Amino acid sequence: MSTCISCGKEIKESVKFCKSCGASQSGTNAATNDKKARIMGSEQAWKKPLMIAVAVVVVIGGLWFAKGIVMKMKMGNRAMFAPLRDPAARLAHAITVKSEGGDVRIPLADLADNKAHFFAYASGDKKVTFFAIKAADGTIRTAYDACISCNHAKLGYRQEGDLVVCNNCGMGFKPTDIGMATGGCNPIVLSKVVDGQTVVLKVKDIEAGAQYF
Repeated sequence: MSTCISCGKEIKESVKFCKSCGASQSGTNAATNDKKARIMGSEQAWKKPLMIAVAVVVVIGGLWFAKGIVMKMKMGNRAMFAPLRDPAARLAHAITVKSEGGDVRIPLADLADNKAHFFAYASGDKKVTFFAIKAADGTIRTAYDACISCNHAKLGYRQEGDLVVCNNCGMGFKPTDIGMATGGCNPIVLSKVVDGQTVVLKVKDIEAGAQYF
């Protein structure tokens, strides 16, 4: 017994053509069939990596598309602005504050203009920045100059009209929304109390935010 030079099936030595695949077992045809088998084998060798590569591209594309949908759901009808990816911008307008017996005090009158006022506190080798703003409902909102999603960029926020805007992604927030939602690009709330005509923040609370800077 012998084997077919094309498909490998067992055949009788005297046969000229394989009953399984029909390939000739002698002469030029045999060489041609052998070459064809090698070519088919090499084609199969590169088809598998190609299919894997295509599958990876499809998966990555699907994940990117899904991320876009999730971000759109999170954003809702929020206003969007152009990013401001200038690292120097975070500290450009921040007023340096220091501890007064373990507290940082901000005069309430300084926030009467309903604008976001930015402050910087030195915590070790880091500058922890935060802001305070008087919202349209008269309440005082305080937050770190950072969010969960974009704090890696260390770009902070800015004010556009009556909105506070993330410099990294451009998403805008109403001051009255600060503290109402957490996570994502929402400003990370910084605890405070209003004592008479002063907004009081604990230094220990400010320093706890050093991880975002």
